[in-house]
Amino acid sequence: MAKEHWRQRQSLDKYFLESKAKGFRSRSAFKLQEIDQKIKLFSSNISILDLGSTPGGWSQYISKKNHKKLNIIATDINVMTKINGVSFFQGDFTEKSTQKMLINMNNNNRFNVILSDISPNKSGNKVTDQYIFYDLISNILEFSKIALINEGKIVIKVFHGLGFEDFTNDCRKIFETVKFFKPKACRTDSKETYMIAKNIRYNSQNE
Repeated sequence: MAKEHWRQRQSLDKYFLESKAKGFRSRSAFKLQEIDQKIKLFSSNISILDLGSTPGGWSQYISKKNHKKLNIIATDINVMTKINGVSFFQGDFTEKSTQKMLINMNNNNRFNVILSDISPNKSGNKVTDQYIFYDLISNILEFSKIALINEGKIVIKVFHGLGFEDFTNDCRKIFETVKFFKPKACRTDSKETYMIAKNIRYNSQNE
């Protein structure tokens, strides 16, 4: 019954319908579009890392800006169908070997922008799910210390609730600017929002 309700809600969702009409792989592309319009994420000649990219809605949106000569690298533990202009690596980004590979794919340079729309599979236990989620995205913060340029930007999906306050405090220790933005494309009943941070305070460039 719950699955049937979800399917009915999805079929009536205007962003879902519009994503199908425009050929996007997921409605999440419109969330990134709103964030991009708000803070101008993608200037010319920059490198972008899309973490947890499958099915590819965000990478697909970015690839349409290829006239700006963007270097787009995507990764996920699941396979992602090829997108022109996007280099994909299948692996677990929390593993050091994967992190090394991603930086290597960027010509051993740090990224200008790191994005994450990751949502792990849910167990049904809200406390457990929140713990797993914030443990995962805390790995993104640690990775940003070695993978993001000092003036870089990072966008991470987060959920209000257990772990949100501690994660926010950790973000403010790492980045000079930390803000939150909930795109209109997010469902109104969802607790999700997006952390947008820039100007990293510390990484190995400063050693």
